[in-house]
Amino acid sequence: MASRNLPGRQRFTQTQYSYYAMVGGLDLMTPSIELDPGRCFDAQNYEPQAVGGYRRINGYERYDGRTSPTSARYWVLPAVSTGTLTVGATLTGLGSGATGIVLGTYSAGIVLGRVSAAFDANEALQISGLTVATSTAASTESGASSSEDDADFRLLAANDRRADILAVPGSGPVRGVWVYKDEVYAFRDDAMATAGLMYKSTSSGWSQITFGNEIQFTNAVGQINDGDTVIGLTSGASATVTRAMLRSGTWTVSGAGTLVLGAITGGPFQNAESLRVGGVTKATSSSISSAITRLPGGRVEAVNDNFTGSLDTKRMYGCDGVNLAFEFDGTNYVPIRTGMASDTPKHITVHRNHLFLAFRGSVQYSGIGAPYAWTLLTGANEIGMGDEITGMVPQAGNSSGASLAIFTTGKTSILYGSSSADFNLVPSVYELGYSAYTIQPVGNNTYGLTSRGIQSLITTLNYGDFNYAAISFLVQTLLDTKQGLECASTTLMAKNQFRLFFNDNTGLIVGLTGEKVTGILPINYGRLVTCICTAKLTTGAEVTYFGSDDGFVYRDGIGTSFDGDPIEAWIRPAFNNLQSPVVRKQFRRAAFEVKCDGFARVNISYDIGYGTPLTEPSATQQDQNIFGAGGYWDQFTWDQFTWDTPVVSSSSVSIDGTETNISFLFYSNRAQDDSHTVQGVNLLYTPRRLVRSGT
Repeated sequence: MASRNLPGRQRFTQTQYSYYAMVGGLDLMTPSIELDPGRCFDAQNYEPQAVGGYRRINGYERYDGRTSPTSARYWVLPAVSTGTLTVGATLTGLGSGATGIVLGTYSAGIVLGRVSAAFDANEALQISGLTVATSTAASTESGASSSEDDADFRLLAANDRRADILAVPGSGPVRGVWVYKDEVYAFRDDAMATAGLMYKSTSSGWSQITFGNEIQFTNAVGQINDGDTVIGLTSGASATVTRAMLRSGTWTVSGAGTLVLGAITGGPFQNAESLRVGGVTKATSSSISSAITRLPGGRVEAVNDNFTGSLDTKRMYGCDGVNLAFEFDGTNYVPIRTGMASDTPKHITVHRNHLFLAFRGSVQYSGIGAPYAWTLLTGANEIGMGDEITGMVPQAGNSSGASLAIFTTGKTSILYGSSSADFNLVPSVYELGYSAYTIQPVGNNTYGLTSRGIQSLITTLNYGDFNYAAISFLVQTLLDTKQGLECASTTLMAKNQFRLFFNDNTGLIVGLTGEKVTGILPINYGRLVTCICTAKLTTGAEVTYFGSDDGFVYRDGIGTSFDGDPIEAWIRPAFNNLQSPVVRKQFRRAAFEVKCDGFARVNISYDIGYGTPLTEPSATQQDQNIFGAGGYWDQFTWDQFTWDTPVVSSSSVSIDGTETNISFLFYSNRAQDDSHTVQGVNLLYTPRRLVRSGT
């Protein structure tokens, strides 16, 4: 029998469903009515994912080479307390002899760190010889009974280890941080701010690098090699040569340069004395021997490269705008003299087997394969730029080779060719300058901050043509407030990101998929990034470290907190009118596709009608506990997933309100929560009537 509408029967509007993905990043420029619902109009400490979704960023923690706070383990010991359990005290099992540090207590017992051995069941537990509890079961490593407790206890263990890690010795900000041969190095002024020092991270903390000594020579008549013992004919001084550097001439005709020496015995070398190796005069000193020192101040910029065919001669090269450029091989610190009157380069790179140094408006490059040689006869030369140089980045090329982009405050130029014989500098036609320390290579592109926002220098298929593309126009109003505050940048290849930092503790994350920008989101570290580097280790892992004005070096992208402090994070997606801005809808429920790395607590609330005060405010929402790190059988790694948790969680909130549009707020502010990714929103609503005039 065919259905029909009976007279007087009420017809109901069908409840509808809509899903939209979180993608596109922050958008402060598009009119609200036209905003894609997956974009955000407000955000902090989330990052755009290459494949979509917004992920709360990882934390950072202090670093000096000792045990990472994040890697610290905890143990639970079921026990009945009979005395005072002091946090930080050493607990000893009277029968087992096991010891551990009291991190806290929970309903069934004690949380311990730094446990030496397993505690037994039914043994007396003592602090300073006094019994304070009795165990009711044996201790268990990582033995929390819930994901929430596990997150809390991991933070306790991390905070216990955090206090062991110290700042780089000295005063003032960290002047530079760099990774060389998988080791982390940091630069900071000494306690009196009278000298610049260099440190290496070790398993026992920061260890100062000894710089050694040097002496200048001329009139070389014979080869001096690294490892030779050189003796002063007049002074009788003796030392091992750690680096023999020929700056001009040859080793047999008018050779001049520097000998870097180890410890000197028999007194200092004198000026104008014969320098002998094996009883044979090789050169004449042109200075007295002196200890190698660094002046305070500056900002260290560095690069790792190899100028020989040996696999063992990859070295660190650096400069800071205050001292001579330098080379470092893990043991020997080697000052590099170019002959400039003010020999204090500020920017550095290696291109076409030349060492390039920037001195204000002048680019100097060494001889081919000769980072110590800086004369015309050795292939070195100078290029005048006419503006303050802000950076140099090699660019990908074709079969004939790569080019070098040289950035200044006024414009960008491209250097073609392979040596002084055919180098050709081609200035761009754009009067667009880049800011220092904001320029980073990202794949085949280069990104940096200009007066017009973040720009991308793109190599086109026609080699030699470079196009500028502004990629930050959607957040330009925010960038306008940050002009002049830029201070550091880095590229995260593993995450497809370019990160830019400002001296008000904030920054921007530019998400990329190939050459396409997937979104830009703001971050706030609550701490100044004075310098930063990202490196790929020999294991293939990518690591990032940054220095701050408190003298600490921090490892970035690790842990659940900002060095023990909460990560305050939120995203506010655009108000979604469901493609009908003048139709009122009764919103009923929203379910959220959320992926979590472990456990997180997130508060999810909503606003309707652009948050108008004429609308009843949304009911207070309870924090959502999000569980994650679930896995499929045979597709997980032990200790890196959580049993009985979904791969993607679905949290939901009940909605009570009728308006034309709706927006949500995802907010978290805890130090123990793992990162989570908001992937999309499932929205259940019922269309009602058109907005009436005057309402």
